[in-house]
Amino acid sequence: MKSMILGLVGLAALAGTASASDISSGDLVAVGHANIGEATTFTSDRSNNPYYDNTVNFLGQAFANGGAQNQSGNTITRLVADDLGGIHPFFVGKSVTSITFSVANLNATAVSVRARIRFWFADGAGGGPGTYMNSIGYTFNPFTFSSGVTNLTGNLGAGFVLPATKIWAGITFDDNTGTTGATLAQMNNMGVGLFNPPTVGTSADMMFQTTAAGSFFTTNNPAGSLFNFGGAPVANAGWKLIPTPGAAALLGLAGIAASRRRR
Repeated sequence: MKSMILGLVGLAALAGTASASDISSGDLVAVGHANIGEATTFTSDRSNNPYYDNTVNFLGQAFANGGAQNQSGNTITRLVADDLGGIHPFFVGKSVTSITFSVANLNATAVSVRARIRFWFADGAGGGPGTYMNSIGYTFNPFTFSSGVTNLTGNLGAGFVLPATKIWAGITFDDNTGTTGATLAQMNNMGVGLFNPPTVGTSADMMFQTTAAGSFFTTNNPAGSLFNFGGAPVANAGWKLIPTPGAAALLGLAGIAASRRRR
């Protein structure tokens, strides 16, 4: 039983996803923080034209990944994922180069861990995570999380290409082979903040949790299960996908052109 605490793509970009790469993505930048138990409305920059954004309406609750295990000297949690449906077809085929996501620290004190994010096509059992997407993943430098929920932004470099269908975005946490100082018990209390409704795009009332701990890099159809909380709260995590600035600029130009045609 689950436990819950209250255009055109450049050839170079395509070539960048041809081989499997777990990319070291540098430092995360905190852009907001809230306490567990306090529903909060975060600010979110809409000028960058996100493909999907559910980082505004924090429900005051969180879900712990749990299941941490020491795997060859690296303590790592289970992975928790959410389905993300972008709203604007213009972005299909464009590259996501910046991402914002929410991390929950359900410990009473600050804990330093690494966040590792993964993506799947929604072609698994029941519409869950199926085929691993673009053979690419991102591991950020360790970050010291205060108790509560923190929204963070990370740079994805060349990024990954958006498909025409919804995707699953997942996150797991590790102690960077013991160097962060986080204990196994503390790792078990790292997770995701719950947000709803999305301000851009759609997400079903369900999330996914792997059966075992691990990185799940390039793993197709990871073993696990879909779940929700019976609607109270809605099972949606905080994610925001931002396509390359060039794509956003083109979208703005397209809107101006359409407006002029209507006059």
